[in-house]
Amino acid sequence: MKKLCLILLVLILGLNLNAQEGTPKEEVAEGEVTNAEQEKFARVMELMSKKIEMEVDTSLFMEVSTNTYVSESPRAVVMAMMVPDTYENSKLKMNKDAGDKFKISEKGETEINGVTALYMKGTSEAEGVTLNNMIYCIEVDAETCLMFVGMVEQNADAKFTEAVTKSMNSVIKKQ
Repeated sequence: MKKLCLILLVLILGLNLNAQEGTPKEEVAEGEVTNAEQEKFARVMELMSKKIEMEVDTSLFMEVSTNTYVSESPRAVVMAMMVPDTYENSKLKMNKDAGDKFKISEKGETEINGVTALYMKGTSEAEGVTLNNMIYCIEVDAETCLMFVGMVEQNADAKFTEAVTKSMNSVIKKQ
């Protein structure tokens, strides 16, 4: 399950840590980290440590870290995090190819609880298990978005998918 969480974290950070298109890069020696990269990393860590108010069915999921809950059997994950990105930039990133590890079945923009949200649904594989995935992104402020990720093993009892959807609805609401 730790591998699953790690894969999930890498997927989300990969979507959100890319530099904005067209941004000039500083000239630095190979292996050096720029001040801008250090500041961005510090902001990511600060935002990821923020507790997000979210309803999670703790009879199905156990908390493994701030805003991250998992089920071992069936495999399932509920995770929310703040990311240092604009809504428009997040939209551009979600429209790019997700690679062969994530097969997208549906994506776009929708309204949930009166809030405009980007979303992407599809399947992925981790540790030999196929998971149904849902990713939602809402704008928090001009430079910050809130990402919600739900993953449930295919063929799991419907109560796990319902619990993930309930958690998503508790996170996506007017601020």
